[in-house]
Amino acid sequence: MSQSDNDDIWPLFCDEATEALEDLARVVERFAASETLGDAWALERALRILHNIKGAARVAGSEGVEVVAHGLEEALGAYRQEGTPIAEVVMRLRDGIGLISRFLGGDTPLDAARVFAASSEPVTVSEPTVSSDLAPTSDTLPAKPGAPASASTTFTVRVEASRLDDLMHFAEEFLVAQGRRHVRHAELEQCLLDLSQIERAASGELRAALGEATRRLDALVEANRQDVQRAGHLVRDWSAAVKRARMLPLAGVVPQWRRTVAETAHAVGREARLVADVGDIEVDRQILDGLRDPMMHLLRNAVDHGIEPPDVRERQGKPRMGTIRVRARAPGMMVELEVSDDGRGLDAAEIGRRAVERGLLSPDRLARMNATETAEIVFFAGFSTAPSISHVSGRGMGLDIVKQRLSELGGHVRIAEPTMAGGTFRMEVPATVVSTKALLVRTARTAYALPTAYVARAFRVASSEVQVVDGVAAVPDAEGEPLRLRWLSALMQEPRQTDAAKLLVVALSDGATRLGVVVDEVLGEVESVAKGLPWNVPRIPGIAGAMILGSGVLAVVLDVPRLLDVARGRQGERTETVHAAEAMKKRRILVVDDSLTSRTLERNILDAAGYEVDTANDGEAAWQALQGGAYDLVVSDVQMPRLNGVELTQRIRAHPKLKSLPVILVTSLDRPTDLAQGSAAGADEYIVKGRFDQRKLLEAVARLI
Repeated sequence: MSQSDNDDIWPLFCDEATEALEDLARVVERFAASETLGDAWALERALRILHNIKGAARVAGSEGVEVVAHGLEEALGAYRQEGTPIAEVVMRLRDGIGLISRFLGGDTPLDAARVFAASSEPVTVSEPTVSSDLAPTSDTLPAKPGAPASASTTFTVRVEASRLDDLMHFAEEFLVAQGRRHVRHAELEQCLLDLSQIERAASGELRAALGEATRRLDALVEANRQDVQRAGHLVRDWSAAVKRARMLPLAGVVPQWRRTVAETAHAVGREARLVADVGDIEVDRQILDGLRDPMMHLLRNAVDHGIEPPDVRERQGKPRMGTIRVRARAPGMMVELEVSDDGRGLDAAEIGRRAVERGLLSPDRLARMNATETAEIVFFAGFSTAPSISHVSGRGMGLDIVKQRLSELGGHVRIAEPTMAGGTFRMEVPATVVSTKALLVRTARTAYALPTAYVARAFRVASSEVQVVDGVAAVPDAEGEPLRLRWLSALMQEPRQTDAAKLLVVALSDGATRLGVVVDEVLGEVESVAKGLPWNVPRIPGIAGAMILGSGVLAVVLDVPRLLDVARGRQGERTETVHAAEAMKKRRILVVDDSLTSRTLERNILDAAGYEVDTANDGEAAWQALQGGAYDLVVSDVQMPRLNGVELTQRIRAHPKLKSLPVILVTSLDRPTDLAQGSAAGADEYIVKGRFDQRKLLEAVARLI
């Protein structure tokens, strides 16, 4: 693949590689510092950066960058294995950084890279070079070699992602503040109305005084209305500008999707190509990052499970090469992505049979499911139709991850009607994360927000029209079909009020499943900032996060895909039975601490509370224990020899079978950066020893298991 074949990703590659070189330059300086000679962290970080640059260069078709990066990897490998003098390694790294920068600028021949890789001497080229060790200092992206210059070139300023995140945070705060301004203005108008009524009831001098006060207040209210209106325009324009700044084209990641298809096809002995139609659709950077894993899993599954071997396709009268299509469209605030293939399709009957064999659901439950519901069993955790485990498939994690990640993004995935002529998965995600439009409803004393992307309509229906269909309450919808009902108060485990003569129903739909949710009141549509649950709060079924309304009230944002799962009966009899059986078992906890005193204290506290407790004196010993035994929770210190608590947590989160294991970090480190490090590693709770008491520990354990 040549560089000319990748016109659409060359600027993206230059941007990514330039940032990576800046990071590498900082690591090299740490690597070279006298007080950190041979710094293991710096060595591993440098190798990881070079590996990423090399992989990106291969995708972009830049052989020169790939060759230089590989040569630098070998230099670091020689240092680690053979003890090359540190000064020589640092010099070679600096030379390599400068050479890669020149390749990004397009002013270096390929032979220079080959000479660099074959020799330990610095490379001198006859063409003009960039004076800096890093990329060109211009604010523009390096132009692709051979691209015509233009007098009207658009200048692009590279901005750190964290700064865009800061701007988004400010935009979120402005939206919330604007909501408060609207509420306060409404209160002022009510005060004016009340004062006017008092004025009309008064007489004499009091009425005259009240009249003057009313006129002055009326002028202030009108001025405030104009200010609120102008502020609203500014906030909307500011939010829109932030959204645009964070938006990236879907077309920029299509080459990565093509490479995933090609590599998977090669690994499993298939012939497949990707055809993408994404137009000029743009999505938020955070959404695009979140889509990476779901798209990878869907594309790999399409090749491995969908596309047949070439000889089989020929016997079926199909082309030897299978086709995988990705289509995108952007109706409203959501982006729809469809991944389909022309392979063997989804056999709903076979999927159902495998699910019953593995005990994922009962034969009776399967008999009540239609073909689409049966096909969507593939989203169950642990389900796989692969006959054996390979590096591509068979572990039953891929599609479960797809569903989970999309739900975290505020989206969902569903399967089109299954056929034997190819499979189709349809995803829907928000285009942006700055604000959320939602229908605000109330049940009992709680306000709930339902994202409008899932709201079909709201209507009232007489209680007498409620029917029972397949043992579930239902009412006729607009087309006369039964719409299954759930009372939101019951779903949220709140006290259910006595039903009135008419029920207020909000119809929800994701395109495949419909559900009617009975609420007490519809409060109207709002646009605000939805925040996810804090990192140390376990995910609550049915709740995606919360948003602050202008009145200061906290509204609970519902996880509508999860509610629709309940409507589809995806929780199943087996899940409930398993949970009931697990509740009868004595929970087993692993306590990890290199301090005998702390280890014994925590073990005694947990043992007295009725838990079964094992201990380990450092992270490495704990890791070995986790390989050989089943635990319900880990309580770990952070600062330990061999393997610290953060590293242990990272290992747990990366392990297929242990990734959901709750982890509590107990440490004396209490700086915000320490807590952030624990959160980034995936810890569920962070308890500071200086404020440690057994009540906090026991409460945290009870929340998590």
